[in-house]
Amino acid sequence: MFSKKVQSYINQIMVKEKEIEQDEKVFCQEADTAPLMIWMAGCNALYCYLNANWLEFTGKYLTTGASVSVRGEEIGNIWACSVHPEDRQRCEDIYLRALTAHDSFQRQYRLRRADGEYRWILDTAVSRFAADGSFVGYIGYCVDITEVSPTLRESCSASTNYQQKQAAELAKTLEQLQAETAKRQAVESQLRQKTSEFAAILQVLPDLYFRLDADGIILDYKPGKMAQPYIPTGDCQGKSLRECLPIAVGDRFQQAITQVLETQSLFSFEYTLALPEGKNNFEARLLPLPDQQIIILVRDTSDKVQAAFIESDAKFRSIVENANNIIFALTLEGIFSYVSPNWTEIFGHEVAEVEGKSFVPFVHPDDVHICADYFQRILTTSEKQDAIEYRVKHKNGSWRWHTSNSSVIKDANGNVLNFVGICHDTTDRKQAEVALRESAQREALLNRLSNQIRASLDLNYIVETAVQEIRNLFQIDRCAFFWYRQDAELPYWERVYEAKSSSYPCLLNQQEATNAEIELIAAKTLNREIIRINDVETVAERTAQQFLQDFGFTAFMSLPVHTQSGEIGTFSCSSCSGFRPWLDSEVELLQAVTVQLAIAIDQAKLYTQSRIAAQTAQDKAQQLEAALLELQQTQAQLIQTEKMSSLGQLVAGIAHEINNPVNFIYGNITYAREYTKDLLHLVDLYQQNYCPPTPEIHQQIYAIDLDFLKQDLPKILDSMNMGAERIRQIVLSLRNFSRLDEDGTKRVDIHEGIDSTLLLLQNRLKAKSGHPEIQVIRDYGNLPPVMCHAGHMNQVFMNLLTNAIDALEESYPAGRRSAYVISHTLREGVRVASRREAPMSLVNNTEQRTNDQGQMTFPQIRIRTLIQKDHVIIGIADNGAGMTEEVRKRVFDPFFTTKPVGKGTGMGLSISYQIVVKKHGGQIQCISAPGEGAEFAIMIPFKQQLDS
Repeated sequence: MFSKKVQSYINQIMVKEKEIEQDEKVFCQEADTAPLMIWMAGCNALYCYLNANWLEFTGKYLTTGASVSVRGEEIGNIWACSVHPEDRQRCEDIYLRALTAHDSFQRQYRLRRADGEYRWILDTAVSRFAADGSFVGYIGYCVDITEVSPTLRESCSASTNYQQKQAAELAKTLEQLQAETAKRQAVESQLRQKTSEFAAILQVLPDLYFRLDADGIILDYKPGKMAQPYIPTGDCQGKSLRECLPIAVGDRFQQAITQVLETQSLFSFEYTLALPEGKNNFEARLLPLPDQQIIILVRDTSDKVQAAFIESDAKFRSIVENANNIIFALTLEGIFSYVSPNWTEIFGHEVAEVEGKSFVPFVHPDDVHICADYFQRILTTSEKQDAIEYRVKHKNGSWRWHTSNSSVIKDANGNVLNFVGICHDTTDRKQAEVALRESAQREALLNRLSNQIRASLDLNYIVETAVQEIRNLFQIDRCAFFWYRQDAELPYWERVYEAKSSSYPCLLNQQEATNAEIELIAAKTLNREIIRINDVETVAERTAQQFLQDFGFTAFMSLPVHTQSGEIGTFSCSSCSGFRPWLDSEVELLQAVTVQLAIAIDQAKLYTQSRIAAQTAQDKAQQLEAALLELQQTQAQLIQTEKMSSLGQLVAGIAHEINNPVNFIYGNITYAREYTKDLLHLVDLYQQNYCPPTPEIHQQIYAIDLDFLKQDLPKILDSMNMGAERIRQIVLSLRNFSRLDEDGTKRVDIHEGIDSTLLLLQNRLKAKSGHPEIQVIRDYGNLPPVMCHAGHMNQVFMNLLTNAIDALEESYPAGRRSAYVISHTLREGVRVASRREAPMSLVNNTEQRTNDQGQMTFPQIRIRTLIQKDHVIIGIADNGAGMTEEVRKRVFDPFFTTKPVGKGTGMGLSISYQIVVKKHGGQIQCISAPGEGAEFAIMIPFKQQLDS
């Protein structure tokens, strides 16, 4: 008891000393490894600490082994000598002003480096306070800012945020240092207390006490209360312990001393020593001390050993005979030399049947190598190993799971004599683990199926997943799912999915089942009965047995699946490799799966129905939308057609009304010219034959300027003739444009329709104030009369030419940023891709010319016609601003327009598209890009119209 108390006190003293040493070491490491120069000062304004970086920077060194007061004075002198003399007083003033209020402060000064150069230093300090709130001094750090510009140094010095941040960091460091200081003081107090207690204990200690150095020299010795000390007190001081003991015992002590010094841990051993009164038993305990010293406590245990041996032997026998576990001993050859009596109760063998036999026949063949390796590891390492699990054969032939721990028995020389071990039965636990694992697998399968059902409503995927999971879990040859189609004229089984080994053929692929065989399975499925056959050979029904054997089944199980929608299916599980018992747990699992599958099937069917309904509704909505769009287009076209019809009638009426007076004027001009010529000739005759004229006649000739009248009157008649001819042509163009006298499709001159349209637009083509004239270039091919609806085609030409004129007028005020812009058909190869996309492009190369202000000066419209195979192609292009791809794609959409509100309806090009594509079976295409003008190409069937 006393030795344990001594050991406890020694351990406590060692721990406290190590804590103090560790705290000092940690503080020094933290301060010395910091990338800053750190200093500390007490409440008396004297510096008391400079870290290694500070000393290294200044090239100073502290005297080792100096007292605290001497060390403080030395540090103060080092600081004063290192600061520039011009800055020293200012630094001290800043320090003393902050000290009076215990405030943090910051200062800049020059500090002499080790090479003699003065460096500018930024010194930041924060206050230190004890746990009770009392001021204990400052801690600060220094940063070399010599390389920083003076302005930046002043900014750093004046930066409040920077100062507060550094002050906070120093405050945190200060708190840690204060905590470590308080902890150290407490540890030193406890150390002094424990040292006093230890000295008192040594006075009454009954054990022998030695304190040795690393060489085994006795530094201190106390005989304790031992009656017969075997080492004289006066002779041992300064001697080696080995010299004071017999050789064998001394060697044993030296080995123990070496081990304690290496491991720095407690070590004990027992030995016997011959004394004058006989052999005594002793116990030695060795404890490590700092500075490579060791304490040894020796106690005489002779009286206790014998009594303890007798007592332990009785206890051991009682434990062995009454234990539930088996205790055994094995020779190094693996022969049982001893087994406890309860072997018979646990394994059924008599002890005599086991002792003297090898352990191998009793252990499961698959586990023999586990046991052999285990004993080999124990023999090799002589260390305790983790327990092993293996199976032992009961006398009735069953296998029992056991867990065993073993160790070695050695003699006095350390040689291994045999193995001893203890094992206990874990069969119930193993069976529970297997049951739990199977339950977890079933639960995991159900969870996976449930998750997959929630994640997917695809019926085929759900069935495929369930079949695959069940086959993998049951480890069977086949698993399949079938639908029973009983509504067919001849009922049959439809295989949905099958999981099988690759070596087996697919079910029902090689042969078809007869009606009797189908009904055999179907009858039980309809009655919701489970078919469970562990061995097909035991099936009494010959037809059923033959049916199963034809497919190679040796064991078979089928579970019915009935859905709420009335469909009937079955899960088929089969083995093709012999007897296969279907466990109740497997049947329960499969029943749970069929319930989940039935729910999933119902959900999938509902989902499918909802999707069909949604798709049907969507299709109807699309049809309604298409019908509405077509109705809108038809309505717009009817309105436009009606407008054009009304306009045509108005134009025809105006043309008719104008035509009559124009014909009257045009028909009489010739006679008026002849009459006027005759009258002028008569006047000339009068002048020649009646000269001089009377004063009245002469005055009238002068008044009317007869000479000018004779010259100008024929010109007036010629002008009237030209005007009448122009009016006649306009009336003819109006009649040609309206085409009221032509109903349906007829052969017409396309060029005449284009010219009539241009004539009507002549006013917009002329030059105006601020707008140059729009040049129209006609590049007509040799076209015969084309079969088409002339009035409708004239409407198309009107829409396209009007849009071209609008585009050119809009392009003119917008101008151009470049002096030379190429049209979309300008140069060969510039828009090869566009030409591939638009093979109907016809317009010749042209260019846009601009003036110095970037305004277009040469607006142009090109019209070209030609015959290409069995089609007539008409191209109308302008060199305006063009359009974006987004606008180009929508240009034929109804009601789509880029013109301002009130100027365009968005129906012109849409109606043109309907006329060309729907009524004439042709094509119309827009080719354009920004800055490259726009071209509309029309393609109308030619030969087909003629053939029809």
